[in-house]
Amino acid sequence: MSPVSLRRTQGSVSPSFLIVLAAVLAAGGGIFWWLKSHADADDPAPTTVAAAGPATHDGTGTGELLQRAHQAMAEQRLVAPAGNNAFEYYLAVLRREPGNQAAQDALREIFPFASRAAEQTIDDGNDAEAQREIELLAKADPQNYTLTLLQSKLQAARDTAAQQAQQASKRDGAAAAGNRPSAAQPAPVAPAPTSVPAAAPVVASGTATVAHAPDTQASSESALSRAHVESTQVVAAAVAPARPRANAVASADASGVAAPVLTQRIEPVYPPEARRARRQGWVDVTFTVQPDGSVAAAAVADADPKYVFDRAALAAVSRWQFAPGTQDGKPVAAQVRQRIEFRL
Repeated sequence: MSPVSLRRTQGSVSPSFLIVLAAVLAAGGGIFWWLKSHADADDPAPTTVAAAGPATHDGTGTGELLQRAHQAMAEQRLVAPAGNNAFEYYLAVLRREPGNQAAQDALREIFPFASRAAEQTIDDGNDAEAQREIELLAKADPQNYTLTLLQSKLQAARDTAAQQAQQASKRDGAAAAGNRPSAAQPAPVAPAPTSVPAAAPVVASGTATVAHAPDTQASSESALSRAHVESTQVVAAAVAPARPRANAVASADASGVAAPVLTQRIEPVYPPEARRARRQGWVDVTFTVQPDGSVAAAAVADADPKYVFDRAALAAVSRWQFAPGTQDGKPVAAQVRQRIEFRL
């Protein structure tokens, strides 16, 4: 063989070798991408929870969301902080799997406790956070009547805060103008509780009792469902500063301030479930008597037991009518707190 022929043989590459090499490279590439895709599926990227709002948890597995929810429950993070609480984790599970029974059962069980947490937020005066928590609860059970009670209480707290701010502004303006009471004028004092005569109209703030006779026969069932309200105490709470009154029912005091007077009372209905269970209790209701005598912003301030008699008390009080409170002969709004007791 000549040198030229030898060089040509050594420099040539067999076509079969190229085919085998391409197949090996293709197989290697396929194995690499297969391993990478499975590694990403088994180890998803962590989701960052934003402190200012709810996290989406889009990249988090259902199992991990449930684990986070259980941990949040153990640490009493039911509805707060935003984005890192049990309620939001369970809702995220239901967005992925609407029929997830574990998340549905958990939300139903913790709803009453989460409602109390939202109520405590209202009592703490955190308006924005309370609104967020109520809206979060509504995503789980939008028809729950507890949400109406919480929203009413929040609105009442807002109204009270606005009225207090308005009164403080008026006092500051009067002080700046030098409009201060003279030394001879007695200082305002809180009115003492006054008993209401049997024949006199009832002032809207005080204590009322819802009573029933024993349920002895079926014919009296409908009569027992109506509540008999008996007022036992009167404490007026007008928008203007309260001063001693010679007549707590209708007349104005020396400063021209008169408390609202109840003119039409709707009797509360004793809840049938509570009557059958022989449950008793009371509800403290706060509301505003408007200058036209109607009731606005009725809300439950306190109750024992909670959420048993609330609806009956609010339904009745919201329909009451008053002769409005007055100041210097002009109708003014008045804040009132009324306790209604339910006794069998």
